[in-house]
Amino acid sequence: TKGEHPTNPELLDWLATDFVRNGWSLKKLHKLIMLSSTYQQSSQSRPEAIGIDPENKLLWRYPRQRLEGEVIRDASLFVAGLLNPEMGGPSVFPDLPGGMDGHGAWKANTTREDQNRRSIYVFIRRNLRYPMFETFDMPDTHESCARRNCTTGPLQALTMLNDKLTLEWAEAFAERVLQKAGADRNQQIETAYRIAFGRPPTDSERSLIGAFFAKQEQTIDELSPVSEEGAVTLNLVLPPSGGQTSAAALVDFCHTLLNSNEFVYLN
Repeated sequence: TKGEHPTNPELLDWLATDFVRNGWSLKKLHKLIMLSSTYQQSSQSRPEAIGIDPENKLLWRYPRQRLEGEVIRDASLFVAGLLNPEMGGPSVFPDLPGGMDGHGAWKANTTREDQNRRSIYVFIRRNLRYPMFETFDMPDTHESCARRNCTTGPLQALTMLNDKLTLEWAEAFAERVLQKAGADRNQQIETAYRIAFGRPPTDSERSLIGAFFAKQEQTIDELSPVSEEGAVTLNLVLPPSGGQTSAAALVDFCHTLLNSNEFVYLN
């Protein structure tokens, strides 16, 4: 009585009736919904639909939503070529950020391969939640019926931009691109897009990225030459014609893709 009226009560009645008809099976109800054309729509907007239903109450497009922290971590590891797909076994203990070595902290696995297993295997301790997951709205482990909120805050952006792990993922992503595309810049852009987004870049994106590389390489040379002491050290296997400045710009480009809306949102 205090909420809004349903936008399609006939559909709710039909789903409820079908639910009973199929023996009150939640699995069958979920399957029916997930296989429907409504559920499988993209989030792309349509001007004619916005004019009729601007709030998407009739579900004419998929409501775009950010991925959970666990999925962002798995996707980042996958595009970086670091994800360990091993199934089953005990929980894994990834590295904790500095300052978290007090009571309740765990001892990280000794090898990166073990630490880079899928997020479903990351150990959960009630009084110590993995920082990246908590930043991206991990359910409160103190609640008996945990709920996952969806917030947007500065810590999420700062984590993806500055965290040591995300920088390592960007570097590994760049090395994977170099191995596949060599020193050819156009091939690097094409390869990075296909790995991260599963599609080729558009002409306008190619133009924008070309301008980014030119400016970024100039900035790296002027402000932080990679050849000078104290500059960023890249652990990349460079192609014969590739320089450190070019590789550093490629790392920044891959880092940008990991931070893009297309990567961290479900479309």
